[in-house]
Parts: sequence; C-alpha cells; structure tokens
Amino acid sequence: MTATTSLIDKLDEFIRRYHRNKALRGALLSFATLSAGALLLAALENVGRFGVIGRTVIFYSFSALTVAALTTQVLWPVLQWFRFRRGLSYDEAARIVGAHFPEVQDKLLNTLQLQQQVEYAQGADVRLLAASIEQRTASLRPLPFTQAVDVTAAFKALRIALPMLVVGGSLIWLRPTWVTEPASRIVQHRTEFLEPAPFRFDLQNTSLAVVAGDPFTVEVKVVGDDLPAAVMVESHGGRFRMERARDQVFRYTFPSVRSNTPFLFLANGWRSQEYVAEPFALPALAELRVQAIPPRYTGLPAIDQVNQGDLSVPEGTPIQWSIRVAHGDGVRLHLAERALPVRSGAANTFFANWVASSNTTYWITPTGAKTAGDSLRHRIRVVRDGKPSIRVQEESDGTSRKRRHFTGSIQDDYGFSRLTFVWTLLNQKSQARAQNALITERNESLALEGREELNVPAGRKDTFFHTWDLSELNWQEGEVIECWFEVWDNDEVHGAKMVRSATTRIAAPSQDEIRQERIETASSIEDDLEEASKEAAELREAMEAMQERLREQGEMTWQDRQAMEGLMQQQQTLQEKLEMMREENERKDDRSNEFSKQEERILDKQEQLQKLMDNIMSEELRQIYEKMEELMREMDPEQLQEQLNEMELNHDAMEKELDRALEQFRQLEWDTKMEEAIEDLKKLADEQKALSEETDLGLLSRDKLKTKQDSLNQAFLELREDFKQLKKDNQQLENPNPMMDSSEEEQSIQEEMQNGADQLDRGKDKKASDSQQKAAEQMEQLAQQMEQMQMESESESASEDMDALRALLENILTLSFEEEGLMAELKMTNEQDPRYINHGQAQRTLKDEAVMVEDSLFELSLRIPQLASAVNREIGLVNRHMTKALDGFGDRQTANIAMNQQYVMTSFNNLALLLDEALQQMQQQQAQKQPGSGNCEKPGGSGSPSSSPKAGDMKKMQQALGQKLEKMKEQMGKGANQGKVGQKRSGGMSKELAQMAAQQAALRKMAQDKAKQLNEDGSGKGNHMSEIAKEMEELERDLVNRQIDQATLQRQQDLITRLLEAENAERIRGEKEERTSQTGDDNLKASPPQTSEYLRQKMNELELLRTVPAELLPYYRDRVNDYFNTLDVEPENTQPDLKP
Repeated sequence: MTATTSLIDKLDEFIRRYHRNKALRGALLSFATLSAGALLLAALENVGRFGVIGRTVIFYSFSALTVAALTTQVLWPVLQWFRFRRGLSYDEAARIVGAHFPEVQDKLLNTLQLQQQVEYAQGADVRLLAASIEQRTASLRPLPFTQAVDVTAAFKALRIALPMLVVGGSLIWLRPTWVTEPASRIVQHRTEFLEPAPFRFDLQNTSLAVVAGDPFTVEVKVVGDDLPAAVMVESHGGRFRMERARDQVFRYTFPSVRSNTPFLFLANGWRSQEYVAEPFALPALAELRVQAIPPRYTGLPAIDQVNQGDLSVPEGTPIQWSIRVAHGDGVRLHLAERALPVRSGAANTFFANWVASSNTTYWITPTGAKTAGDSLRHRIRVVRDGKPSIRVQEESDGTSRKRRHFTGSIQDDYGFSRLTFVWTLLNQKSQARAQNALITERNESLALEGREELNVPAGRKDTFFHTWDLSELNWQEGEVIECWFEVWDNDEVHGAKMVRSATTRIAAPSQDEIRQERIETASSIEDDLEEASKEAAELREAMEAMQERLREQGEMTWQDRQAMEGLMQQQQTLQEKLEMMREENERKDDRSNEFSKQEERILDKQEQLQKLMDNIMSEELRQIYEKMEELMREMDPEQLQEQLNEMELNHDAMEKELDRALEQFRQLEWDTKMEEAIEDLKKLADEQKALSEETDLGLLSRDKLKTKQDSLNQAFLELREDFKQLKKDNQQLENPNPMMDSSEEEQSIQEEMQNGADQLDRGKDKKASDSQQKAAEQMEQLAQQMEQMQMESESESASEDMDALRALLENILTLSFEEEGLMAELKMTNEQDPRYINHGQAQRTLKDEAVMVEDSLFELSLRIPQLASAVNREIGLVNRHMTKALDGFGDRQTANIAMNQQYVMTSFNNLALLLDEALQQMQQQQAQKQPGSGNCEKPGGSGSPSSSPKAGDMKKMQQALGQKLEKMKEQMGKGANQGKVGQKRSGGMSKELAQMAAQQAALRKMAQDKAKQLNEDGSGKGNHMSEIAKEMEELERDLVNRQIDQATLQRQQDLITRLLEAENAERIRGEKEERTSQTGDDNLKASPPQTSEYLRQKMNELELLRTVPAELLPYYRDRVNDYFNTLDVEPENTQPDLKP
C-alpha cells in the first residue's frame, strides 16, 4: 500500500506540472494572438477611421476573442492545475509517462490496474498480487515522472510571443499615437470622433463653472498650420460670431447663464467637440449672529446682534460668531492677518470664538465646492479699561489742628475694588523719637507711616468723605506729615490698576507758632473780658435807674417799655459775647494742648477757669430774663420791679464772676508763660551743653561754633526779656506771685556765654568749652530753682488760702450764730420794748460785718478757683435780706424781720457748705501733690496721700532730692579733704540724711500706690512703676546706711530716667485721672451743687447742714451740733413758713 501511494504522489506531481505547462503555453499563445489582433485592429482603425458602428463591432469582436482565448488557453488549465476542474486521470498520466520512458511502457499502467484489483478483492488472498505490485513499484520509483512533461510547445509559444512583445513595445515607444489614438477610439466606441482638422480648437477657460445668472466669457485659441479667419460658437441651435481678442484667440460672452449651456466652435467647416457651461449658486451668508459677554466686573449687559458685524466691547470680552451659509459648505474668518479656527455645526452653521484684546478688522468669506463667496468686512473696537481718576480736597477743622477733613471724587470706567488712605512722617524728628531707647512703651504706639482701608465706593463715579484724627499718632510740634489716597479699579483682565491722589503736606505748627497763637487768643479773650465787665457794670447801672423810675412812677409807660426792651437786648448781646468767650477759651486750651501737654497744675487751672466761665451766666439769671420778657407783655410794674430786684442781685454776682474770671485768666496766662520760660531755659541749657561737647571734641569748624554760640547768646537775651516782662505782668495781678530775683544768676550766665564766644574768637577751644559748660550748668540750676520756687510758692499760697478760707468759714459761722441769737431775742421782745432799738443796732452791726465778709470772700475768690460761683450770689442774698430786715426795724415789722433773718441764716448755711466743699477740694489737691502736709522738706504731715499720684510730680520730687544728694556728696568730699569727716557726719549731716530718707520713703509709697492702682484691672501696666519702687527702696537703704557714693548718684540718675519713661508712657496711654482725688474719709462731700439746686432745695438746707464734714475744726463742729440741738427742741419756732 505504501509503495502504491508513492507512485500516486509522483503521478500527482506530474499532473500539476503538466497543467501548469499547459497554462503557461496558453498564456503565451493568447498574448501573441491578442497582441497581433490588437495591432491589426489599431492599424485598420488608423487607416479606415471607422464609425461608431464599425468601432463597436471591432470592440466587441476583439473582446469576445480575448475572453475565449483567455478562458480556453489560460483560465481552464489554471483551474485544472489547482484541481478546481478535472484534468488528467492516473491512467492517462501513466500512459504519457510510459510513452516517454521506453523501459516503462505499460508497467506503470499495469501496476495501477493490479492495485485496483487488490482494492476490490473481498476476502481473497492477494498477497501474491501485493508482492507483484511491490516489485513493480520498486523498479518504477527511481524514475522522474515530471520529466515526461513536454515543454517544447511552451517554448514554441514563447518564440511567438517575444516578437510580438518587441513589435508592440517598439510601436508604443516610437509612435505612441499610432496605437493609443486608434485604441482610444475603439475603446470609446460609442463616442463620435471627428476627423482632425488642419487646426485645433484650444479652450482657454480653466473651468466651465459659472455663477448662476452671471455673464460667462469663453475664449478659444486656434492652433495649427491652416488657421481660420473667423470662429463661430454654436449654442442652443444658434450660432454667434466670436470676437477676436488677440492673435489666434477668440472670445464670446454669454450674457446670463442660468442653466446648463452646451456650446461648440465652428470654423471653415470644422467643428470642435461640445462643451457645457454649468451654472452654480454662489456661497452667501444666510445669517450672521455675534454674541459677546463682557467681563462680569464691568457690569455691562451681554451683546447679541444679528446681521450686524461691527461691535464695540471691553477688553477681555469673549466673542462668538454663529455663521449660517447658504449654497456653500464652509466659511473662512480672517482676523487681521490670521485665520480663526472655525467649527462646523448643524444646519450648515459654523462657529468661531475670540477674546477681544485690541482693535481689529475681520473678514467673513463663505466657501463652496467650486468657489468662495464675497468677503464681508467688519470692525471690532476694543475699549481698554483705563486707570481710575481721583481728586481730593482737604480742609482743616476749625476746632482742632489735629483733625482734617477730606472730600474726594473718584471715577472709573467700570468701578472700584479698593480705596485706602496712606500717610507717612517725613522729618527726622519722628525717627529720633522712635529710636529713643528710653521710651520703650512709646515705641509701641509710635508709627512712622500708616495705611487705612476705607469703604469701597459704589458705581463708576462716587464721592467719599474721610475725617482723619491725628491725635492718635502722637503728632508733635514741628513734624511734617504727607498723606494721600490710593484707589484701585476692578480690572480683572490685567489686574487692578492703582492711582494716587495729589499728596497733601501737613506741617504741625512749631512751638513758637503755638505760643504766639495762644498769646494772641489770650490777649483777645482778656480784652473781651474787660469789655464784658464794663458792659455788665453799665447794664447794672441802667437796671438800677429803671428800677428807681418804676418805683417813683408806679406804672410803666411806653418809653419805659422801650427802655426795658433795650436793656433786654443789651443783656442778650452780653450773653452771646460771654458764650463766645467761653467757646474761644475752650478752643484756646484745646489748641494749645494739642501738640504738647501742659503741666498738671496748669491743666487743673485751665479746667477750673473753664468751669468758671461756664457758670458766669447762671441758669437762674437766664430764667429771670425769660420771665422778664413775659412780664413786659403783661405790663405789670410791681412784678417787673420784683424781677428787676432779682436780676440786679444775680447781675451783681455775674459782675463779680467776670472780675474773678478776668483775674484768674491773667493768673493762668502768667503761670503758663512762666512754665514756658522755664522750659525754654532748660532747652537752652541742653543746647549749650551739646555745643560745649562739640567744641571740646572739635566736631565743627570754629566759624560754625561761633555762629551757634552767638545764636544761643541772642536766645538767652530774649529769654531775659521774657523774664522781665513776666515780672511786669506779675505786678499787674491783683495777687502777685512770688518771684525770685535772678538778675545776678542771669548776668553770670550771660557773662559765661559771652566769655565762651570770646574764647572761640581767640581760638581757645578748651576754655570756650569750659565756659559753655559752666553756662549750661548755671542755666540748669537756675531753671531748677525757678521750678522749685514755683512749686513751693504754689504750695505756700495754697496753705495761706486754706488758712484764710478757714478763718472766713469761722466768721460766717459766727455771724450765723449771732444772727440766730438776734432772731431768738427779737421773738421774745415786744414791739414797744426799748430793747427793740438795740436789736436794730445789733442787726446793723451784723450787716457791716457781712459786708466785710463779702469783700473778703470776693478777694479770696479771685485767688481760689475751687470756690463755686454761687458764693457771690449767696453773700449777696445775705446783704440783701439784712437790708430788708433793717428796713423792717423802722416800722417794727417783726414777722418781716424774722423772715429775712431766716433767709440770712439759710444763705449763711449755704455759704458754710460751699466754703467747706472748696476747702476739702483744696486739701485733697494739696495731698495729691505732696506725700505729707507740707512738701519734701516736711515729710509725713497730716495730709493724706494721693490716690492717683502723677509720674511727672514724682519725677520733679525725685529731681529735687537728687540735687540735695549731689550737694551732700560735694560737702562730704570737701569735709574728707579737710579732715573733718567725723564731726560733720555725727552732726548736721545725720539730720539731713534722715530727712532725705524720709522723703525717699514717701516717694516710694507713692510709687507703690501708683503701681497698685494701675494693676487693679490685671493689665500689668503697673509693673514698670513697681520696679521703680524697688529702686527707690534701694536708694532709701543707702540713705539710711549713710552710703553716699558714685553708685548712689548713678542709681538716682537711673530713677530719673525710669520716671521719665513712666511719665511719657502715662501721656501716651491718655490716662485721664480725676482732678479731685478721694481720700479714705467717707464723710467727704461731692462737688458743690449749682445755685439753682440750692434754690430748689431751700426746705432741706437743715438736713444738708447736718452732714458736718469730718475735717471741720472741733470747735466749729461742736457749735454746729449745738445749733441743731437747739433747733430740735423748738423746731416750730425756728422754721417759719417761708414764701419767696
């Protein structure tokens, strides 16, 4: 079986090669035959130029021949080769192989037949046949059956195909038109091909497409040897002569092409092929929609416009074009010189986007498959967000130079995002203050520049107002501040743009300017006070004359009414003038204290004077004037006269208050000028000391040193003139102040300063520096002496005033008791009793004494500002009712006398209360300034310590103690050099050291109290003062141990520095301590009530008087208590029914 299988495989290989060889021979024969036929047909067509029918017959005949040849000769053998069709059988193949190999002959065929018998044998023994087959197969296996294929026929076909290939290729290569043109006509057998003319029509138009409805011009060029003279165009059955455009070129224009238009050219009987002009619709814009949404910060509405391409938008606005095209399939959008990308949408709509950044022009061109439509040009105007604008006007406040008002207007395209106020300190003075190491607390609050955020304005245009209070900046005299406003717009594209307003330069007035303004204002107020006092006196005289005339006439005439109206008008004018003076004085104090705070005692006096001026025109007097106006309409002489009496009394009190205000105003101005002179002297001493150091170190040239020394000499001469003027002004006061005679010291200082200048002229810098140093030391000593004398004289004056007030209070109580006794005796005396006359004489004596009390009280009120304005009215009531009581003695009107005496007692009681209140205030203020009843020379007195001691006062006391320490150190040094130390220390120095230790202990107690008070709120503000108290305790220990050395003096200097820091910190915090301190006594009274309150509470004066002040002397307290005990026995006899 295996042997037979190998023979079958070899026969299969033979059969495949046989059919492949047959297919190759058929392909070669077909190629040769078809090529020969094609060349033959092409030659025939080229010669005969058959018509459509002939070429159609040729085309289909050749096509049939080609199909038949390829099918029989190529396709069928290929199918047999791949066994898709039945080919040679094994028997046929065996015969061909046997015929090829002589030694095989029928062996192969017989072997195949034996094999078939074996396969069909059923159960028979075929072993013999199988052996025969195996033997035959073995003999046939070596033979190559494939060699039996006859390839000679294929080689013959190749010899036929190759010549045809060479011939055809040569013709195509050498004469392509001989083959291609006939072949083309045969292939396009249905097309009519004309016989070539001696010339050809060459159409010049590149395209025969034309916009529908547009004219169409066709151009043709004739090319050849025999050219025609004219060319016609034939279209729709009509012929039209073409216009010669140029040589060999002819032109014709179809006026309007709306449908397909066929045409051809005619010339000399020759026709061209037919052409067709095809109209098409031009692409156009059916709708243009532009949408733009401005940036949100602009507040502008969105833009949506149709068929309007020009637009104006803010910068940064996104723009979208929606373009619908008709008769086209696209659109081009060119922005300036670049094309924007276009997106395709539904319904032949296209979209493009762009963010507006600059002015530009854009073109929109619809496009189609054949051409583009007309371009439309549009313009985009981009509006840039400009910078905002700001204008500011600045106005100063009439009441304060540290308050400025700004009015500004701002404008922007779209709005604002921020508005700030900026300021900065320019000069070096502020920087020096900021770098001062001694003022640590002040550094925290001191700023050299600042920025304040203001409310953001609304809209595109707005007006703003800003008030700037510079008092919070600790702005001092001579400093310069520049300020301006900054405004930002709300540009979200490029970021907010900032614009500054014009810079406003504000210069604080110098110390000299502040003083000059205060002096001018004070002079004006003083003149107004004098004039007001004269006008008040004239008005009082006119009222007295009016009262006398009404008393004499008994009725009021029209002329009296006119005169009364004139008096009321004068009174109204005076009242307005007093109000203006009050406001001007308050404004003067505020403006003078704006840049540098005065001493505490000056501030106290300013406040007391302001209160006095507030109460010059009492509320009762204002009510009397209002009632007078009502009575004038009723024309009641009696009531008018009664009101005139009341007015006269109050007017007299007002005159006294005016005189009192004038005197205290002059006294305050003198104190202020004296403080300023002492301060100038201290500054001059510092400048002289600094110049001495510069001279000693040679820091400046001699000419500059001489110039500065001459300037200081001139300043000291001016200061001496100020002291002289102060002495003159002091003599003009009702109560001149004690002033030291400093002429010798001033002369010595001037000589030293002049000596320094002379030494500089001689070039002796060392001696000049010594003279300058001596002059500075003498100025410091003189300033300290003057300052100490001011404090001591003020303390002594306060003590004298308190003594005088106590004496006056005793006299008033004595008069009150005597008046009470007289009233009691008068009640028990019959009107016919001769003693009645004696009682009248006693009443006159009491009146004379009351007049003396009135004069003393007025003189004392000029010096004591604590006295309430009601005292002058009360003493006036005393004299008035005593006069009425004396008048009653003439007619022996006992009831009237008793009523007036009761009024007298009531006024005396009120006076006692008012004077006692003033005395308490003076005692408390005296205790507030000193640790004892006297001063540092008398420590531990009966006065109570202040509940709120001032750091400035402690500094001055510590400075005075330091001067004594330095003097003692010098004395101890001199004593040691002279060998007298033992006796000196055991004698007077021990007493002085003990006194100084006691003074230091008192100062330490004040510092501890101050620290405790500041730490009550738990803020820790008193820690600094606690440290000062500890340093005072160490200094106190040195004094107790009699250790006075350089370390002690250094500790004293450190204490002064720490107290200076505390004083400055106290000013910055704006601590406003109560002017009237409170002691631990529960019986101390509050500030005295006003006059109107006393009048409304006349029925309660006894209860008020029962509250006897604890500080009242025992003698007076006992007498008051005895008086009330007497009243308790017979109250109904001592308090008659009083009707004013």
